[in-house]
Amino acid sequence: MSRRLGPVLAVALVLRLVPILFAGRVVADVLRYQKAASHVLDVSWNPYLAPRLYPYPPLWIWIEAGSEWLARATGLSFAVVVKLPVLLADLGIVTLLACWPLDSRVGQRASWLFALHPVSILVTSFHGQFDSIMLFFVLLSLRFQQSGRFDASALSLSAAIATKSFPALLLPIFLTAQGVSRAFRYLLLATLPVLLLLLPYAVAGPARWPAAIPAAKALFFVVYLAGLGALARRRLPWTPPQAALAVFLAFLTLYGAISAQYLLWPVPLGALLPSAWFAAYSLAATVALGGFYLFLAPGVLTAATVGPLGPHPAGVAWACGTAAVLVASGAWLAALVRRGRASA
Repeated sequence: MSRRLGPVLAVALVLRLVPILFAGRVVADVLRYQKAASHVLDVSWNPYLAPRLYPYPPLWIWIEAGSEWLARATGLSFAVVVKLPVLLADLGIVTLLACWPLDSRVGQRASWLFALHPVSILVTSFHGQFDSIMLFFVLLSLRFQQSGRFDASALSLSAAIATKSFPALLLPIFLTAQGVSRAFRYLLLATLPVLLLLLPYAVAGPARWPAAIPAAKALFFVVYLAGLGALARRRLPWTPPQAALAVFLAFLTLYGAISAQYLLWPVPLGALLPSAWFAAYSLAATVALGGFYLFLAPGVLTAATVGPLGPHPAGVAWACGTAAVLVASGAWLAALVRRGRASA
């Protein structure tokens, strides 16, 4: 495996490190990261006291603040330093896929698909969003669960939730796979570390959550709960990776107001469980991301304030790509459901 893993890791590293080094601009979300880090280093240890600046669980703020401290101490670019942990997460995903306990050709193909995937490169190296860290811990949790290391699986899922809160919706999938005797222990290990991380911030300043839930979000949760019910009654006998992929696809299809980085979520599991819809989704997501960055955040891809296509073509690419993403995500999810029912 090491001989086959070396080339794919090298390719993944080069394809991500080059744009990180040569497109290291402090714009868009990277600028927000630096502002949050400066708040923690210079104003208050609590990032949640800076209104509308830090919407994530606590884990990422330590990386932001550490990156800003290192940039100040060494003169290195903050944009480069803060993306390096995300690059490591991408390499970790490549490694996990390559070593997945399936036919060796399946894992090898999945690792290459992710290493070369333009959505991964755009989100990690250009945009600088850190969803790969969350996805790495989700994959690690699935891997531990499949090998019977349930405590390690729970702690890995806890790390994913502490990075971005959405993986909490995957918790019922893991609990269903545990059986009643281990479910409570798994639940504690997956949630208690996150609660302990949040506790100091909650004591310092309780969070205020919006009361209104838009219709699209309500629809997603209805479908999500229905899917969990079908999974529990064995009407959809998905494996945990298939069920996790279905949750990501349902979110993209139904939740609304999709942010650019969310388009990365189905990619690792899609590479592991490939289908024709994975290819269609990959193309649509790449077009949507390119249009999004060139239209709404041109500094992410280029140094110019206006992208090379001009605002109108970039806007058209963004709108058409987003529509195609919704269609491909919905069709991919429907194909998963049909496959699950057929094997029930």
